[in-house]
Amino acid sequence: MKTVRQIVAVVERRLQSDMYRTDPCFPIVVPIGLPGRTALEADAIAVHDNNNQIRAWAAKYGCQTETVMRTIGTAVELIARIGIPDEQTALRVVNRTLAARYRIARERCGLLRELFSVDLETAAQVVRMTHAESDVDFALLIEVARYCSAHDVAGLRPRAVPLAGFSAKWLNRKASKRRKAIELLCGKSLGLIERPGELRVRFLDPSRASLPDMMITRPWSDDTVRGIENVVIVENKDTYQLMPPIRNGLCVFGAGKAAVDGLTLLPWLFVENSNIHVMYWGDMDAAGFEILSSVRQLGLDCESLFMNWAAYDQYGRFGTNHDQNDKPLKRQQPKLLPGLHDDERALYEVLCTGEGVPYLRLEQERIPIPDAAMALAAAGFPVVMNGDGSNQ
Repeated sequence: MKTVRQIVAVVERRLQSDMYRTDPCFPIVVPIGLPGRTALEADAIAVHDNNNQIRAWAAKYGCQTETVMRTIGTAVELIARIGIPDEQTALRVVNRTLAARYRIARERCGLLRELFSVDLETAAQVVRMTHAESDVDFALLIEVARYCSAHDVAGLRPRAVPLAGFSAKWLNRKASKRRKAIELLCGKSLGLIERPGELRVRFLDPSRASLPDMMITRPWSDDTVRGIENVVIVENKDTYQLMPPIRNGLCVFGAGKAAVDGLTLLPWLFVENSNIHVMYWGDMDAAGFEILSSVRQLGLDCESLFMNWAAYDQYGRFGTNHDQNDKPLKRQQPKLLPGLHDDERALYEVLCTGEGVPYLRLEQERIPIPDAAMALAAAGFPVVMNGDGSNQ
């Protein structure tokens, strides 16, 4: 048997699901779910109290009631269904936050139909896609859509669209939903182009040590690639600059998540049976493992360095619970990450949840480079060592 609170919860769920519908349906009918006679008589006082509370609540908000006669010692009239007759009644019933969100969504939908030649379904789709936008950003979205409707911006980079008062990143690639919404309102593709990816690399082979670092901005496959047999991908610039000499080696500065896109500029890494030995060395934290998984899902067959339980046990005392901006790390639910191996997955999960570990992050630069040199040599990389076993 539903209480007033449970009736309100049903109405709230309905409004949430109808917020972006083109035809929200009313009335909303909520069955009370009266129990059988035995149960009614067993708790007659509570049933009467609940019935009276529902009746008073329905009268207060103008809700419809449908009653039935039941026997609880004697015949009594109980409310069997509540009817929410229209949208305005529903908005009075639910909590203020939800009511405000609903009103904003419907108002935005009407505004888009007024300003653009779009049908109700398209307007509702745009409002749903941009539900998290503030009033300021939604107004900016309308301004951009109106400009792009009247002008051809194809071939421009997002930052080059001539709009005053906008953040340089307002239309960047991460704002994909925002862009799609604008395209729906304009009825055409914007045709914006992205800044080309960049990848910084340096040769590790002693015979090429005098060559300067290279910044790759387009697919690299010229003659200088020949002879590269060992590739180490790292996240941190200090680690990149301190990597030991490796015969026929190349070090790639992945710069975190940028590696996922940037590595495609090295197409020869992805050739099957190329015999190129690839090692990925990232931070021991949730983000580092997510990048590793993404790199493998690109199709790159690579090992990982210092990204397992043994490494955490050895170096975990150098860990931290703050990110690169010195903000506290938040615990999170582990993602699927199909690119991880079992030992990597085990460490990734505890670094997400924090269960059984003192620190959620261990930055790769905290691991001494001589230790990395020895680990790479043990993994089969031809690290150039001095006579005393140290790298040159």
